[in-house]
Amino acid sequence: MDFATYKHFQLSTSEALLQHYEENFKSAVQALEQTSDGKLEDQFILRNGQQQLMSSSKKESVGSSINHWVHHRGQLTVYMRLNDMPVPSIYGPSADEKTY
Repeated sequence: MDFATYKHFQLSTSEALLQHYEENFKSAVQALEQTSDGKLEDQFILRNGQQQLMSSSKKESVGSSINHWVHHRGQLTVYMRLNDMPVPSIYGPSADEKTY
């Protein structure tokens, strides 16, 4: 992946953002379902033009990305709590849903 040539999504509406997310999520699931363990050992290289920013196996990059998403989801729930916003279900009902 090269930041110098990567085409970024242009936000227009909330609905467009949600649709873009859903399309990318489905594409990622499909790509993972169609790959093999051997392919996950291939190198993933992140660049910005000629500058190499990082390199790791695709397997390590997938795991690192999932951990990164979990981290930001945690940040979002803390932000919601601090702003008296109800926290939605993440891994089952939240304390705000009072279903237990």
